[in-house]
Amino acid sequence: MSFESPWAFALLPVLAVIIFLIIKQGGRRRGLGFSSSFPLSVGIKSVRQRFVWLPFLMIAAGSVLLIIALARPREKLDESKKVTNGVAIELVIDHSGSMAAQIENKGRYTRRIDIVKKTLNDFISGDGKTLEGRPDDMVGLISFARFADTLAPLSLSHDVLKDFTAGLDVVTSRDEDGTSIGDAVALAAARLKSASENNDPDKGYEITSKIIILLTDGENNAGKYSPREAAQLAADWGVKIYSIGFGGTAYYKVNGIFGTSMVPAGDAVDRATLSALSELTGGEYFQADSAEELAAVYQAIDNLEKTEIVSYTRYRYRELFTAFAIAGLIMISAGLVLDSTVFRRLP
Repeated sequence: MSFESPWAFALLPVLAVIIFLIIKQGGRRRGLGFSSSFPLSVGIKSVRQRFVWLPFLMIAAGSVLLIIALARPREKLDESKKVTNGVAIELVIDHSGSMAAQIENKGRYTRRIDIVKKTLNDFISGDGKTLEGRPDDMVGLISFARFADTLAPLSLSHDVLKDFTAGLDVVTSRDEDGTSIGDAVALAAARLKSASENNDPDKGYEITSKIIILLTDGENNAGKYSPREAAQLAADWGVKIYSIGFGGTAYYKVNGIFGTSMVPAGDAVDRATLSALSELTGGEYFQADSAEELAAVYQAIDNLEKTEIVSYTRYRYRELFTAFAIAGLIMISAGLVLDSTVFRRLP
């Protein structure tokens, strides 16, 4: 509970002074003179005499309730944050069979795809350390192997995006395996172009820039578009590409007659092509050979694509002063009635 007008509580000391003066003045009230009050003091007090202070207490308590009502107590029901501008980001992730290769990570071997998924979640939602997350940006997710697919459309609702990221895995069918970098980039650029064209700043959100963050561990060997053709489309539509080559020493786990062994997978990242994609669109190419380096790459991109966020938050409250005001008036009215009837005192 909070108070809209807390200044009203400044009246409480004033009320306390008034109560003190009334009590002090009441002790000097004149009455009928007796030579001695002893016979009266030893007598049995009636219920009326025992509770003669009750009306005054009710009036004082009612006054306190009225002061609380004047301070306007209220309860916050909910809040809604309205973001007015941000970056549109398409996360384009390679999930071909080679992404099942494992690299050493914190003393054990972990699949590339699993390292990527954790890093993506940290980039989207923050890791509590170096990454703050992108809560005010529109983020979408595209995966690709032989074919490129939109897993999550561009949206400010990132909870759904995290669910799709969690379900991302390498392809298991040979017919679906491959690396169509060109098609994935072309699809991502088209999604960003459409979002920009259909975005109406007058309706409350403006896309300040459009970027693709492309991650792959291989080279283009499938698809309709070549990487350069797709990058040219992105450049024409004002889309910047940050490309990441996720390579390094990796291994496949192979089960043989002598047990499980780790077979080197090699590094097939086409650095020249990825670098050319980024250069053509005004982006940047990054190489990552470990989980730590990959996290550092996303942190670097996060710092490069900062924008001045303009937003405001609306709060919805339930006013509670009515109950205090009614209770205060009832207490004061009842006190006055009792004081002038049941507890009425004669001079």
